[in-house]
Amino acid sequence: MGSLAMGHAAPRARRANDPDAPVPAAELVAVAGKPQDGDLRELLERDGILIIDTEPFRLTADEFELIDLHWSDGRSKNSSYNPNTREIDGVVGSADVVAGLSAVMQRYATWSHDLIAEFFPPYLAELGVGRTSLRRRSVQDEPPLSRRKDDRSLHLDAFTSQPVAGRRILRVFNNVDPSGAEREWAIADGGFEDFAQRFRHRTRRLLPGEAALLETLSLTKCRRTDYDQIMLGMHDAAKRDRGYQATAPRRYVSFPGGATWLAFTDQTPHAAVSGQCALEQTFYVPVEALAEPAASPLRILERLWGERLV
Repeated sequence: MGSLAMGHAAPRARRANDPDAPVPAAELVAVAGKPQDGDLRELLERDGILIIDTEPFRLTADEFELIDLHWSDGRSKNSSYNPNTREIDGVVGSADVVAGLSAVMQRYATWSHDLIAEFFPPYLAELGVGRTSLRRRSVQDEPPLSRRKDDRSLHLDAFTSQPVAGRRILRVFNNVDPSGAEREWAIADGGFEDFAQRFRHRTRRLLPGEAALLETLSLTKCRRTDYDQIMLGMHDAAKRDRGYQATAPRRYVSFPGGATWLAFTDQTPHAAVSGQCALEQTFYVPVEALAEPAASPLRILERLWGERLV
C-alpha cells in the first residue's frame, strides 16, 4: 500500500461502530502509484477498490459553471453519456449546455481510458467501453428516485437492460465537487462471497425462453444470462433487506476533492454516504483478462451453483 502524494488530503477510513478508532491497515483502501514492472491487477481484484495516486481530472471554471447550469430531466439519477454514439441522456438545458456537458464527459471518457492503459495495460486489449456519468445529485440532501435506485443502500452493481454475461464492471470515479467536499462510501465487510452466500437463495435462474423474450421486447440490449439474472436478484434482495442494511458490518472511506479511485462495483458491496458532483466511467473487463479469474464473481457463483451460468 502506497501513500497518496498528491495535491489534496489523503482518503480517511473509519469503522461504523467506533468512528474515532483507527482502522487497521489491512482494512484501508489501497493506494497505488504508476506501476514500474509490477502488475496492479491482483491488488485491485483482491480488494475491489483501489485509489490511484495520479493527477486528478481537472475541470475549468467555465466547466464548473456549465455543470451548475444543467438540470436533470427528473427521471434519471445521473446525466449519462455514451462515448461510442456521442449521445447524452438525463439532461435538460440549452443546446450549448448539452453540447458543453457532452464535451466534458467525452474528455473524461478519454482520460479514464488513458488511465487504464497506464495503470492496467493487461486489461486494455479486450476492454469494453461503457457509459460515462455525471453524478450531480447531493447524496445526503436529495431523495432517491426509488428504493431500487437508492445508492445509499449497500449493493453490488447489476444492470437491468445491459447484460454483462460475466464480464466485470470496472468503474473509474473522480470527485469533482467544486467546493472540495469529500465523497464518502460505506464498504461492507466480507466481500463478494459472503454477500452471495447471504442472498443467492433469494434469487433465481432464468425461466425457459425468458432471455429471448426480454431481448425481443427490447427490455435488454443483448441476451441476458443466468449470471445476470442472479446478480440482479441479489442486488434487489440486498436493497430490500432492511435488517441487512441496518446491521451489516461496514467501514467508511472518505475520498477527498480531486481523488481518483477504481472499483469493481460488481464485487464489493458499497453505498454512497455523502458527497455531490462526481464523474464516473464504466468499463467491462472479460474474466479471461483478470489476473485471478477464479476469484471473479462469475467463477464464485458457478462454484456455489455447481454449474456454468453463461
